[in-house]
Amino acid sequence: METCCLADILHEGTRDTYLEYFGQDFFRYFNNFGYHKLFRIAARNFRDFLFVIDQLHDSNRFTFPQMRSPLFHVTEEDDTGITLEYKSVRQGFTHYAIGSLLGAAKTLFKETNLRLYIRNDLSTSDYTHIVLWIQFDNRTYQSQNLRNSSCLPNITGLTFFKVFPFSIVMDSSINIRYMGGNIKKVFPTTTIIIGRPLNEVFRLIRPDIHVEWDKILSYGQHIVFLMENRLPLRSGPSGRIRLKGQMKYIKNKNMLWFLCHPVLGSADDMVSAGLHLTDLNLFDGTSELLVTRMHQTREMENIVEKEKLCAAQLEYVRTQFLQYRKQNQNLLCTIMPKHIASMIQSGIPTFSLCESYPLVTIMFVSIMDLKISTAYLKPTQIIEILDQTINVFDDITEKYDVLKVKTKSDPSYMFAAGLHERSNISPRDFGLLMSFALPINDEEKTEKNLLGLNSTEIIAYLSFELLRANKDLINPMTRKPFGIKIGFHTGAAIGGIIGDQNLQYCLFGDSVTIARQIMTAGETDRIHISQTAYRNLVTNNRFAIEYRGQSDIKDRNMSGTYWLTGINKNSSTTGINTTKKLLRCPYSGSLL
Repeated sequence: METCCLADILHEGTRDTYLEYFGQDFFRYFNNFGYHKLFRIAARNFRDFLFVIDQLHDSNRFTFPQMRSPLFHVTEEDDTGITLEYKSVRQGFTHYAIGSLLGAAKTLFKETNLRLYIRNDLSTSDYTHIVLWIQFDNRTYQSQNLRNSSCLPNITGLTFFKVFPFSIVMDSSINIRYMGGNIKKVFPTTTIIIGRPLNEVFRLIRPDIHVEWDKILSYGQHIVFLMENRLPLRSGPSGRIRLKGQMKYIKNKNMLWFLCHPVLGSADDMVSAGLHLTDLNLFDGTSELLVTRMHQTREMENIVEKEKLCAAQLEYVRTQFLQYRKQNQNLLCTIMPKHIASMIQSGIPTFSLCESYPLVTIMFVSIMDLKISTAYLKPTQIIEILDQTINVFDDITEKYDVLKVKTKSDPSYMFAAGLHERSNISPRDFGLLMSFALPINDEEKTEKNLLGLNSTEIIAYLSFELLRANKDLINPMTRKPFGIKIGFHTGAAIGGIIGDQNLQYCLFGDSVTIARQIMTAGETDRIHISQTAYRNLVTNNRFAIEYRGQSDIKDRNMSGTYWLTGINKNSSTTGINTTKKLLRCPYSGSLL
């Protein structure tokens, strides 16, 4: 697909052109992974390299166990070149293979006067079968088919099969005439093998040819043969043994000798084949490699177990981290707006988070006589009263999307609503800041204001519920509820973070001062509101309000103030309990 795209975009060359280019680049890619040493020792010249390509693929079967490698087989050669057959179950990679051959010739053997042609295409729908003619200087050619290979000296059969216990001798009809003792051991004693056709006892896996005398002879001594048992083994019906080796021609007997060894990758393979280490050849490295591989397998299993343990620990640490991060975020959200907390956790400097709010509602709540009473109470009683008061007020505040900005020491509460509704940061800069902020949980995502309340109405509903809850806060000295003063004002304010170690979100401006003075000028168990707060409440006619008269606010001119006395029964929100239906917004200061 990619090569087609290159041809279409560049309007130069064809798909085959780019496949050949990538094939030539194949060796540069593999050299980066340390395979240059393997290629360097593979052969002395390009001609020998063509004969060992199949062995190179087979040597990587442990490194790439799932690889279904192609087959490269030399069928003919003379002093002008070689006929090479390419077979693969993968379709469409012929020119990639051609490019790889050209790359090997140029990179490894400096063959510059080389020509490569497709002589015949025998491909089917199941596999690719291409006959290639590679033209180059091949004057070192010597006929290497099995008939012309060097013959073995005359030795007795006993010696022959004692030296080569994994070997099979076949006549010209490809019937088994002799078999090494270690191969006989893996079959049941009742199974007759001698005299049977090879194709009945074993299935030829590689090369992909019919088991015929002439074809085996033509494939020469450089091809690796791999076969697997067809008949059941002594180890059981599921037993399997694979034999790999070379075919040798015994001229004076006109027989084929399959000199092989079992393909064993693990102890399980030995159990499946019914073999033991004492059955393996002592003169090769099969047993040594197998034992080494078993040790490596065990070491690898230990490493995998350690990785699993580390992964489990990492998952536990990650879970703990997320829990602590959530706790930290929840803690921050109790002392500052959620969008500010999210940006702080994302690493945005606190000094850049100053915001201006043109219209917020600020309320102060003061518990009368609490400070005086604490002078006559035991420390445990004082802590108990403060804990009860804070928990009651916090539980009520949790129903509303308001921010408890600061708890005063005198003691009084300060609440603010509407902190998210407007900022002096431009939409572009605000969007840029929020793009760095951590995402807010799905359950806290913004929804529309279900009741359409403004910030002053939010505070008004909150004030009534605080007033009602205060009746449950009993003064131990008088055994009566504490008196409570409530006052709020609507206006502009500035909010920002103060401190580096102990972060505090504070509101500044005249609105904060006026709200506190409105509370101070009020009366016990009554809700006192300013002129601007009154204007915001009468719009929707949700509340009952009485005019108090002119109040003397310190450093201010005389201004009309009001008492908030109740909730109108004909309003769309008919009672304080309806606040339980309100949802919280992810940015503090909005009631949904």
